[in-house]
Amino acid sequence: MPPTDRPLREPMLAQLLTELDRIEPRTRVAVTGLPESKFREIPPDGGWSVAQVFEHLCIVNAAYLDGPLPAAIEKARQRGSATKPWRASLVGGWLAKSQAEGGKPMVSPEPWRVGQVAREHAVDEFLASVERLRAIVLEVDGLDLGVGLTSPASALIRMNLGDALRVAVAHCHRHLAQAERTRRAVGM
Repeated sequence: MPPTDRPLREPMLAQLLTELDRIEPRTRVAVTGLPESKFREIPPDGGWSVAQVFEHLCIVNAAYLDGPLPAAIEKARQRGSATKPWRASLVGGWLAKSQAEGGKPMVSPEPWRVGQVAREHAVDEFLASVERLRAIVLEVDGLDLGVGLTSPASALIRMNLGDALRVAVAHCHRHLAQAERTRRAVGM
């Protein structure tokens, strides 16, 4: 994680950067010393294995990073510097709160559900996607984060660029907590 060479102008992005900086160490703690068999073991009460949690995180992060974010960032660049402070949209604010760690369990949208087998390097790919998110946070600071976009989960869900970044980061922490619980459930 390279340090920023300047303080961020947008307070929400500064907070996201702090949250992003916590992800790699938290991930390492969740998987270090975990044998492959336990990494892929389904917990006794059901749910996803640690491997499946990281597979889900890879799928969702890619859906944002390779989906609506690039066009929204380009539109924000074209608009230039932000002329007013960022504000959460109604739907985006609700969605970010719904993804908060410790919130009620939710059913993943169909395209984001995982199968029995997770990709071979899911943890490394997840961490690479987090670095991409971090780079975007730094890139968009000072731009208009109110640029609208459609959620990759459903064309019916509209939010703004700032919302999408908040949702993505909250989603990472929500599922890191799930990976931590699953690790304990499989006896590690």
